[in-house]
Amino acid sequence: MNTSLPISIPQPCTRPWAAMTPTAHGRHCGACQTEVVDFTRLSGAEILAYLARRGGRPVCALANTTQLAAPAPVAPWRRWLLAGLALLGWQPVSSCGTRLPQQLPAQATAAATNSAAAPAPQLIIRGQVLDGASQTAVPQVNVFLNDTKFGTVTDAEGRFELVLARDWAPIAGGTVELRFVGSPFDFQEQTVRLDARAASPGLLVVRLASAPNRGRLMGSIRMAEPPMKPPVK
Repeated sequence: MNTSLPISIPQPCTRPWAAMTPTAHGRHCGACQTEVVDFTRLSGAEILAYLARRGGRPVCALANTTQLAAPAPVAPWRRWLLAGLALLGWQPVSSCGTRLPQQLPAQATAAATNSAAAPAPQLIIRGQVLDGASQTAVPQVNVFLNDTKFGTVTDAEGRFELVLARDWAPIAGGTVELRFVGSPFDFQEQTVRLDARAASPGLLVVRLASAPNRGRLMGSIRMAEPPMKPPVK
């Protein structure tokens, strides 16, 4: 069984593992001209022994996420800082380098009307994002609208809701394109197109396909730094 090791891959590589040339210890990356060692078939002791033999030289590897050290927890002061920046209009950047969706601008929403004769001024899109393999809900999936920076994020149950004014410029042409972006190491990006001129659709269920080598990261290995001894007075 895999156990977490004091190693990490701070900048994962997205090059396709399947396209690389097999070698004795893994595969050869033609772009980097280096061997990518397959840690997924090694035990924790074998990995540490291999790194020791390298004597501190750089190692590029493919590893299961369960073999890597968990990311450091976000300090409370940093959570407050991110919340403050969000209130000021700054948008944090996710670990995969994609900016999070921004809240819809005022012109994107419209007040409902009580007139039965008037067409509904709003397009309401509700849905749920599921893992296509396990059929479980997927939280924290970014949902982008058309080619804009606006959208929303799925909740703990994978659900989302968008209330749009039908005359909002990005959808005034009659098409709504929802782009679902989850963890690039787990899911493939998916796009769903809807007719903005039709009545509001029912619950939209989106099933995300697994990314190749799901649950694995590839890139340069970084060893965790041991704690430093306190200075002697």
